[in-house]
Amino acid sequence: GNSEMSAALQLFITTDEEKYSERFTELLWPSLDRYAAGGGGITSALQALPFMDSGFKGKIRSYVVKYKETIDGYGKENPYGVPITSGGWGGNSAVISFAITNYYANKYFPEIIGPEYVYKGQNYILGCHPYSNISFVSAVGTQSKEIAYGNNRADYSFIAGGVVPGLLLFKPDFLENKEDWPFFWGENEYVISICAAYVFLSNAVNEL
Repeated sequence: GNSEMSAALQLFITTDEEKYSERFTELLWPSLDRYAAGGGGITSALQALPFMDSGFKGKIRSYVVKYKETIDGYGKENPYGVPITSGGWGGNSAVISFAITNYYANKYFPEIIGPEYVYKGQNYILGCHPYSNISFVSAVGTQSKEIAYGNNRADYSFIAGGVVPGLLLFKPDFLENKEDWPFFWGENEYVISICAAYVFLSNAVNEL
């Protein structure tokens, strides 16, 4: 699956051994064909690009075009142009991952994906989203998330730079992110992996 594909790519980058690049590409093409929308496959393909042969970029270009068609569809679903998830957990991780993939796509295919596709994700996290205009990153922005559920399970935590999962969508159309009750951790738990991804995204935006 995508985990093995990502591991094979990282091992190839680290060791430069062909057996890892062969396994990576063996898993990559079926993944891209299966998920025309992109997902982990297109992200891995873009991350691999600097380390692959000259023909690799041409092979993935058509998938980047398909990916753009998919992400343009988000603008028809909501005015923010980002993937707002409808599961049992806030969607900030998906929004940040979307913006990071777009950073790689803009880096290698700027004629297809413009920098605004990166900014959409950052803007959403920092307050351009439904329900409120609060920043989901504690201590970043004029109004930010001040009551959260700490990763040491502390009550009413505040950690500068902490990022929470964000908005929950209760079907059919009710969005929620409680400000006075941190124990809905699907909305308000500081998540280490999201924090790390946010740091990457912030650096990407600064670079652009």
